[in-house]
Amino acid sequence: MINSWYLGILYMMTFCKNLSLYDFRSYTQRSFDFTSDQIVFWGGNGRGKTNIIEALFVISLGKSWREHHGSDLISHDAQSAKIEAAFGEDIYQVQIKNRGRLFFKNEKKISLRQHIGQINSLLFCPEHLGLFVGPKTHRLKFFDRFLVQIFPEYRNQLLTASKAHKQKVTLLRNFSNDANLQAMIQPWNQILSETIPTIIHQRKSFLESIRSIFQKQLSTISGKKDDIDIQFECTERFDCSEAGILDFFAREKFREQVARKNLIAPHSGDFQFYLRGKKINQTASRGEIRSVLLALLSAQKEYLQQQTHSTPILLLDDVFSELDDDRQKHLEQLCEGTQTFFTTTHQEHFQNFSKKVQAIAI
Repeated sequence: MINSWYLGILYMMTFCKNLSLYDFRSYTQRSFDFTSDQIVFWGGNGRGKTNIIEALFVISLGKSWREHHGSDLISHDAQSAKIEAAFGEDIYQVQIKNRGRLFFKNEKKISLRQHIGQINSLLFCPEHLGLFVGPKTHRLKFFDRFLVQIFPEYRNQLLTASKAHKQKVTLLRNFSNDANLQAMIQPWNQILSETIPTIIHQRKSFLESIRSIFQKQLSTISGKKDDIDIQFECTERFDCSEAGILDFFAREKFREQVARKNLIAPHSGDFQFYLRGKKINQTASRGEIRSVLLALLSAQKEYLQQQTHSTPILLLDDVFSELDDDRQKHLEQLCEGTQTFFTTTHQEHFQNFSKKVQAIAI
């Protein structure tokens, strides 16, 4: 196994020295100094531990995995919120308003495009236990959040395709009986045909790159040789090229018009997990699902390091209550060479760590 000292030579560790919250969720003003690469926030339920993990996630990706509106992140009666974090010599800020947010690096305003990828992260939270059985939108968001950190062009294509999809759907719903409908939607079909192939190719390329790592990690964690696989499966059948998508739209124009629905969009496919040759929700136990999630995080971490030559921060919310002792040992291995932030309700969850832990009572 590669030790953390050698890993630090291969990859530059992302290290957060300080986090300050202003009118963010339950915190009017709170600052934390970090001196370790293993930090545990512990305390009873409802104390705001997850809010800290969420703030770090927002600093990383600009948006939380659990927010619906910007106002969700702002303390009651406040007009805005601010998160500030020091990583190395750089200071990052995210200012959150009801509508929109601003990003700063060393007091200089930057765009969200410039911000994403500066501080990479991986998240494990209780909601991820429903990743395999919940709506496909959860899986799409899970993988898209990961890929946009690594590939700026993927994010650009995703945004462009999403805007074209919305415009096309608006036309299909409001002008379904208009004789000029096909002419009106043609520019949006063109944009979709140019962006969707890149999005699908990037998703499939990523899955191909992590397949063997994913399998190896799961075998190590479970102690068994169960076959594991992830496939990106499109909802419709079409040739995944610009010409192929345009041909599909021409053939299916009346079906789209009647359904008032765009049939090829960024969210039209799904990431499907297969364990022992069957869909994972048909064959996996709760323990196996936890092992698969750990293996997936490990594979993502290794892939991200290879692509960016840096290590992400790990954000592990309430992970101890979801993993037994054996899987927690593998969790420690996942955390090697990486600054990791945990939340837990009990001190005994981290007292047996082999490395020194900075425990912060909340």
